[in-house]
This record gives sequence, C-alpha cells and structure tokens, in this order.
Amino acid sequence: MDLPIAQRVRSVFVERFIYHEHITDLISHCEHMMYKPRGVRPKGLLVSGPSGAGKTALADALIRRCVMKEASRERPANRPVLYFCMSNAREAKEIFTRLLVALGFPHISSLTGSARRLMALKLAEEADLRLLIVDEIQDVLLTTPRQQELALLAVKDIMNSLKVPVLALGTENARCALEADLHLKSRFQPRELPTWRCDDYLRHFLEAYESTLPLKKRSNLGSLLMRKLIIKETNGQLSEIVDRLQRAAALAIEGGHEQITRELFERARFELPSSDLAEVAA
Repeated sequence: MDLPIAQRVRSVFVERFIYHEHITDLISHCEHMMYKPRGVRPKGLLVSGPSGAGKTALADALIRRCVMKEASRERPANRPVLYFCMSNAREAKEIFTRLLVALGFPHISSLTGSARRLMALKLAEEADLRLLIVDEIQDVLLTTPRQQELALLAVKDIMNSLKVPVLALGTENARCALEADLHLKSRFQPRELPTWRCDDYLRHFLEAYESTLPLKKRSNLGSLLMRKLIIKETNGQLSEIVDRLQRAAALAIEGGHEQITRELFERARFELPSSDLAEVAA
C-alpha cells in the first residue's frame, strides 16, 4: 500500500490464482488419481470449457502444487506432473517428442521415432511421473482420421506403459476428440469448467480476488449489483473478468479512488492505465 503509484499499479497485474470451488474440486480429483495405487488401466479426467474458462490456470496450479525435486546422488530428479499441448501433433513421434521436451531431454533430434518413445517412457518412469496434462485435446480433430487415431494411440500408450492418469483439457469439442478410440474414451470422466453465473460461487471468487488487490478501500465486488454488472460486461468468462478487474483496480489507484466502482469497471472495458509499466519493471 505504501509503494509509489506506478509500482502499485504494476503489482495489480501480477498473476493471482484463486482456489475457488470449481477449481479445488478438480484439483482434489486429480490428486486422488495421482496418488492412489497404480492400476492396470489408469483413468483420466477430461475437463472441457470455453476459451478463458480457467483450464490453463488449473494446469498451472497442479504443476505448482507438485514441486519438482532436484537430482541428488541417491536419486534422479522428480517430475510428478508433466504438461504438453496437442496443437499440430499429428503423429505418435511428435507426441513423444513433446513428452521429451517436457522432461528437459536435450538431444531429441538424434533419436529415431521408436527411440524417442523408449527414451520418453524411460525418463518419465525415472522421474516418477504421476500425472500427464494434455492440453488442447480437441486439436486432434483438425487432423485426418488416421492421424487422429495414431495421436490418441500414443496417449493411450503412455497411460498403459507408465500406469499414469491423464488430465485432458480442451474446448467444448474435447469429448468429440476421443471418439476415435472408444477404449480411451471410456477411461475418461468428463467434467466441465463453465462460464460464471451470478451466484454464490461467483461471490466467493470475487471476495477472494478482491482481498488480493492493493486497494485501500473495499470495493464490495461480491455485492449483487457488482456481480450482475460483471456478468453482463464479461459474459461470465473468467479471463475477461480477471483482465477487467485488473485494469479497473489500476485505474482506481491512479485516480485516487482506491476502490473498484461500477463506473471504473465499465471504463476498464476500453481504458488502460497510464502508468509506464516498462519503466517500473526496469
């Protein structure tokens, strides 16, 4: 609160993760899959939702919660959670390449397709992989039926070989992406991250988010009037809600209001703070 205005404004845009009800339930589900005894047919969780619903934030939260342990003389480095994206992944070789990249393997180009698979599985096992996060799973729909089948077979191969669960993330079309492999589809429980509505879940989220902002006065973001305005202005899209609140908070600091008002929230739709963030960052 005592920092110069420009520094306070910059702090508004620092990424914040709020453990609201929608997310904590999914995190608990993932951690249950990760740490229960490994089974012959590991299960998966398919989380779908519109762009900006918080799927990437869910992945980031799981990665942060499962901190990597550095290598020592007694044991190799531990990587309990790995993440890669399915965009433009049209064959099994590319799937294992991305797994190797996530593992930090430096000499991928020197390996053949089969060698990449063996190396990826070996390193993932040594890293004690517990959860694989596959983002943009719906992008397999942009490939040919044969490429789609091979990409999904590679995902199933990883699950079966390592006995690890998979968290698949995607848009509303994500369920259709698994249709090419009915055995794989049957292993995934579908869940949704919907857009926000004007309910108590939103109130809890806004109250928690407000408590993290460097403002000297209460904004009462959880009030019914503010909730209705926020939903009206953002259509309940989480990323737009957060972006707008950040800009409104920055305007509140610069204008001396020290709280987010209805007027500032509406202004933040088009207006940006005037503080030179680049100069503060330097």
